[in-house]
Amino acid sequence: MAENHGTTSGESTAVVKSLNISDGASSDLRSPPADLPLRQAFHPAPQPTFRDITEKFIRACSALDTGQLVKDEYFTLFESIGALEIMDPKMDSGFLQPGETLEDAYDTLAPLLPEEVIGIMDQLLSYEMAWHRGYPLSQTLFTSVYIDKLLWPEPKTFEQAQFYRDGPPDNKRPGVLLEVLRAYCLALIKCCDFVNAKVTSRDYYEEEDFCTHTYNRVLFVGTPVDVFSRELDAAVERMEDTDLEMNLALQEALIARLNFRKDFLVALDFHSPIERLDKSWPPIFSNLISLNATHQLGKSVPGAFSTKLQRRLASTVPPRPIVELDFADAFQTLKQLCLDCEEATHFTRLEPDPLEYQSFLWAYASRNPTPLPYSRSYLATLLFHPTTLNATTSIPLADLRTLVLPASPLLDPTNWTLSPPRNLMLPKPPRLQLALYIDEFIERSGQPYLEFWTALGQNRCRLRRMLGHVIISWDQLQNDAGIVDEDIHATLEEMGTQVQDQVLAYPLTSWTYAKKLTMLEKMILLGFEQDIYLPDEYAGQYFFLSTVSSRRRDLLSNILAHLQYRHRCLLSCVEPDLPKAAEVEESIGYLQTLHAGATGIWSLSTALFHFYTLLMYLRLLPIPNRPFSSETLRYELRMKPFLTLQPPEVLPFEEFRERVRPFGDYVAPDAGFWKEVADGGSGGRLWKEIDACVRDAKEAFASVKKAGAKKARAGGVERDWGREVQGVLASCVALGVGAAGVKGALKEVGGGKAGGKRKAEGGMRLGLELGVKVEIPGIGTGKRYAEGWVVGKVVKG
Repeated sequence: MAENHGTTSGESTAVVKSLNISDGASSDLRSPPADLPLRQAFHPAPQPTFRDITEKFIRACSALDTGQLVKDEYFTLFESIGALEIMDPKMDSGFLQPGETLEDAYDTLAPLLPEEVIGIMDQLLSYEMAWHRGYPLSQTLFTSVYIDKLLWPEPKTFEQAQFYRDGPPDNKRPGVLLEVLRAYCLALIKCCDFVNAKVTSRDYYEEEDFCTHTYNRVLFVGTPVDVFSRELDAAVERMEDTDLEMNLALQEALIARLNFRKDFLVALDFHSPIERLDKSWPPIFSNLISLNATHQLGKSVPGAFSTKLQRRLASTVPPRPIVELDFADAFQTLKQLCLDCEEATHFTRLEPDPLEYQSFLWAYASRNPTPLPYSRSYLATLLFHPTTLNATTSIPLADLRTLVLPASPLLDPTNWTLSPPRNLMLPKPPRLQLALYIDEFIERSGQPYLEFWTALGQNRCRLRRMLGHVIISWDQLQNDAGIVDEDIHATLEEMGTQVQDQVLAYPLTSWTYAKKLTMLEKMILLGFEQDIYLPDEYAGQYFFLSTVSSRRRDLLSNILAHLQYRHRCLLSCVEPDLPKAAEVEESIGYLQTLHAGATGIWSLSTALFHFYTLLMYLRLLPIPNRPFSSETLRYELRMKPFLTLQPPEVLPFEEFRERVRPFGDYVAPDAGFWKEVADGGSGGRLWKEIDACVRDAKEAFASVKKAGAKKARAGGVERDWGREVQGVLASCVALGVGAAGVKGALKEVGGGKAGGKRKAEGGMRLGLELGVKVEIPGIGTGKRYAEGWVVGKVVKG
């Protein structure tokens, strides 16, 4: 770092243009007219002098406190912008180094070796995958001189898309290898067009998910895919020509790349029929092996890519460095893209059940690594396809029927066959009123339902943020459901108790509330999965999760009790209605799985809440210093997405504080804590609750696993569903081991005998005296059995 003591004014770089005088002008015109100002003499700029102030700057920064801001009130925004000098290569797109030309001098018609063609193709593939990972085309594919020649100036016909314009210079026709490279580049450009069309047709975030800017370049939008396939087929024929003198390995490597590009182009086809999608991706994998094995045969051609091409793009930013992505990383990205898209095609084979769809979406969003933006758009296209949305039964209605209204008089098809009376003054038949109420609610619930599905199509980080907005919309839907439930209740009273007993009390509200609580649980777990919470917040957030899951468990218990009563009534009547009883029984199986899952979540979150509470008192978890905030404000900020929900899901801060700090302050706990840890904690209330909750969680998740994926409406993702359940079971075991480790350490130091001493010390050294430490497994390290369930590992320390 240096400060400049020289003078570098703009006048020192001024350029004065000479007068434009024709050759036939008289000699007296060579002197400037009298009315023109005299030219200012050019004086060379003084040489700047520099003084190193790095040491002084570091010393001054070390004297600042955390959070302290230093600002010169006289250094305005105008001056800061003016400090950006022209002829700075980072800011000035027209800046040229000495001897550098504005245009790139690479000859696209120069003959290429087969190794060089392979190298260019592989480099283009690397840039294509970098684009899929979020980098703009200006820093990836549009730095290729060959791509630029094909796209600019914009060809009027497809035949004009050549590596030259207006005919080859000096009648120099491109060779076979250049024709092969041209076919590959053309197909690559069309692939980019299909990717752009797919991504922009669904919900995405520009420059955060994906960069769709084409910088005023037209990617052969109007040219059908068959034209590119024919070009690739012709290139393959040229390479298979027996008269072609080329090494067989190089020849096969080029053919494999052409075949890959053709299969990839067909798979990306935006207009491909939905019934053929599952057959598009398997052929690609056979060529991927050859691509990876023959990459070593290629030879890089650095001159074929240049940042100078960015100067001709319709961009508001100066040229930026080319994004270099290693071929090994690019190949893994390509493989992941193909695997994720192939997995997305399995959606078309699912049963037409919204619950199966949701299970598939949750499993797809949980894939590791996270699916790329194109893969998510690919799945969203299938999800929102007319054949999916325009089913015979409304999607929210099918979900409602399964959860709370199987074989219910509310959804009797005869309700929709009745006609209103011609006299508008007469009341409508009760069954017709029920049909109108259901139609009104289903129409109102359609948008929140689709918003939920849209959120599931985003990456995991944005999924959590969007769930906060979706939960608000479902909270408003719950309020509307309560109004419709009142009308339904009044109508059922008119129809008599026989019909009224067959319908769950407040069915629409129960359904909406159950869905909302499920989203709340997922959002809280996503916070743990993404390390949103610090270790000292774990106890409070798992306590909040336990309260939410407890309410969902109680709600599911009420629904399950009604369905079991309904099932008994259908079988015990004079003429048993077996079809309706079978429908109710199927819903009972699904509700039992949901209830067991909610019980497991409540038990495990409660155990983790108590476990982390005790770890805080034992000083085994760090408590960061937060001088610029208060506990009340932090709690309000953390719970802000849930403060407006009705009924209230968030406890008042004072009550919350009492629950998460049952023994007072963490630094100076009261005498009750020392009784808790006496005799190694074997007789403490919280330790007993931890053991009991871990045992209940194991039993609950074991019952879920025993029920199977099909009963849980996750048959389409049975393997992923089973892996998730097994991971939660392993987390239960890990929690039991961790609790046993802490209790063993307490027994070794004699918790009861040393209690008075530790109380006098305020518990500050208790964590050190135990001789153990707690390691929190990080995200993406493979040390968590289930990403949302963070179980600290107790080790000797």
